[in-house]
Amino acid sequence: MNYKTLFLGILFMYCVPCTAQSLAAAIQRSLKVYVHDESPQQNYGLKKLREAVRVTVEKNFDEADVAIISSKETSVRANLQSAYSEATPEGFSIQRRANGKAAVIASDPTGIMYGIMDLAEQLQMGRSISTITEKAIKPQLRIRGIKFNLPWNSYRKDESLQLHEETLRDLRYWESFLDMMAENHFNALTLWNLHPFSYMIRAINFPEACPYSDEELASWQQFWHGLFRMASDRGIKTYVFNWNIMVSHSFAKKYGVADYCLNDYQGKDFIGKGDYSPVIQQYMRESVTQLINEYPELTGIGASQNERMEGVDEQVWQDWIMNTYCDALDSASRKVELIIRAHTHPAPELTRKAVEDNAYRLGTVYMDVKFNWSHSHATPDLMYIHGGSRSKSLWEPVPKNYKMIYTMRNEDFFVLRWGEPEFIREVVRRNSQDFVGGFLIGSETYIPGKEYITRSGKHLTWKYAFEKQWLFYQMWGRLMYDPETADDVFASTFNQKYGIRDGCKLIKAHTLADKMPLSLASFYSSSWDFTLYSEGFLANAPSRMKCLYDSLSPFISVNEIIETTPLDTNLVSIADYVSGIYSGSQKVTPLQLAAELRRNGEQALSILQDIPAVHPTLIHEIDDIRAWAYLSIYFSEKLKGGTALQKYRLTGNRDFQKESIANLENALTYWNSVVAVTSKYMDEIPLMHLNPKYVNSGNTRPLAKFSWRNLIDEVKNDIAIAEERIK
Repeated sequence: MNYKTLFLGILFMYCVPCTAQSLAAAIQRSLKVYVHDESPQQNYGLKKLREAVRVTVEKNFDEADVAIISSKETSVRANLQSAYSEATPEGFSIQRRANGKAAVIASDPTGIMYGIMDLAEQLQMGRSISTITEKAIKPQLRIRGIKFNLPWNSYRKDESLQLHEETLRDLRYWESFLDMMAENHFNALTLWNLHPFSYMIRAINFPEACPYSDEELASWQQFWHGLFRMASDRGIKTYVFNWNIMVSHSFAKKYGVADYCLNDYQGKDFIGKGDYSPVIQQYMRESVTQLINEYPELTGIGASQNERMEGVDEQVWQDWIMNTYCDALDSASRKVELIIRAHTHPAPELTRKAVEDNAYRLGTVYMDVKFNWSHSHATPDLMYIHGGSRSKSLWEPVPKNYKMIYTMRNEDFFVLRWGEPEFIREVVRRNSQDFVGGFLIGSETYIPGKEYITRSGKHLTWKYAFEKQWLFYQMWGRLMYDPETADDVFASTFNQKYGIRDGCKLIKAHTLADKMPLSLASFYSSSWDFTLYSEGFLANAPSRMKCLYDSLSPFISVNEIIETTPLDTNLVSIADYVSGIYSGSQKVTPLQLAAELRRNGEQALSILQDIPAVHPTLIHEIDDIRAWAYLSIYFSEKLKGGTALQKYRLTGNRDFQKESIANLENALTYWNSVVAVTSKYMDEIPLMHLNPKYVNSGNTRPLAKFSWRNLIDEVKNDIAIAEERIK
């Protein structure tokens, strides 16, 4: 847990407040910009620069205030050959020149776009051309992507997912989302659903697989082409993922195969024997090839090779995957990139060998695994991959034919805004070895489309869900690109959004309070999608299935806090701590973690007291930080209460029982504070974690909805457990 204290100095050392006056002064500037070449990415960068200052495009190199150096020819003319030759893909440099002028240098259009946007950002922060910070930036990661699950033919089904269908069919949504990605230096969008082909093509030899009329399919195709073009214009690669042996409902019906695709995709439909009929493999091969040929804007294909592929030897399973995709890629009219989602099954060793044996048939290949399964917002160290495997065989020895991608799944917080830069910096720094190609961030149980969480009011000033979580995306995107990005960049965004000078304080408060879900996910070991929802203190771990079947709450009780085995091996469980079964001076005990959580929460609340706020949305943002701070102290009291309760159970000393009850009563007080804050902005929402269909499809428990208010009785039950009124 040392990462928590490594960068505290950054928060104040680099913070340069942006005042309304300095912003106005920057906006009043008028720049002449020399542009020699033209590209969609460069034009997008100029668009962002125009939002910061008045810009006129200058054709005379010597007259320009800012020269855009995007070719060897222009670098020679500006005597910047060295800077140009040292530029890496998507990197850039900014240099001051004589007479108060500057140059942005990059060797590719995306690097130029990022360089121009950096210049715009510096001007918005109050600098002038003569005082801009010179820099030379090389991207830390090649792939800085977003995992985006689509709501049609989706991997899961729930009200919280399907309600986005109309929003995500609107290209205006994607224009806004892709703008956000470009501004935050994301360069890859991966789109996931079970079987995308029937929405994108009419397979030549299997036309019945597409259920749409020609007119309906044309509408879908217009949508996809528009989305892919907009992404390309912003330097964003696009990848379409599918689940291999899953086919369309109409295909399954026509050919009498894959009966699991005739259902409404309940949880059981993802588990079990796959249909290896030759007609399915032929259809998949031809569909992949046709998709590549019909969508020249598409960067690559992704294969999630685990679900519904059982019933055969793992080698047969692995061979089916490689033969299907290699044959499809061989037959395509152009080379594309391939991302393979690896898993515990087939075994990582089989997957590695399959890729290496077929490397001569493939171009660029990435191997994707989940970082700490489905809950990457925990420790910055990789403890295990998808399926719980601790195998390192995918990257030891270092592969020559592919690069690793880590999927940083967030199934843990959707309601509260989050931004903890120290954690992200540490994740990137500890996991940027030569064999790592990049990261994907995203969720399986949440789609950042339609805003359905926040109640209407003056505070609701955004249109789409991702806009509320602007800080989450800004921090992940910018720090994946350059982990040395200082916190004043994020603070400046606060200042610009709300015309304030307290951005640094808000980032400091976020950094302290937002450690809470990381601490819970590090202390409470979890696995697949539904096994932890940190901001709600909910868990559906396999050991708790009987609770779900009996219609009990998935709330994490004090008993489970006592019994859990931490994910982070630097943390000591309550049971081991009380029993004294641990060793190592670097170990963090439950009481030490509790003290840190309380300290963080109290410091965050103290910082927030000094921030005046009038703007309703800013007040909402501050209240989200308050909620995290209250949850941090709640967790602290729960850890202390669980530790005292375990001591009582082992010793019979009633003083420990009284201590536990007092701690858990304090915890209830802070939970009520969370309720008071969050109830201003939300009622209750559909939440995939509460949907029992994917835990046990035979469970008929009525679907619940989430709010912190709905869990007050569960928090009270912890007190009853300590009082021995409930076992």
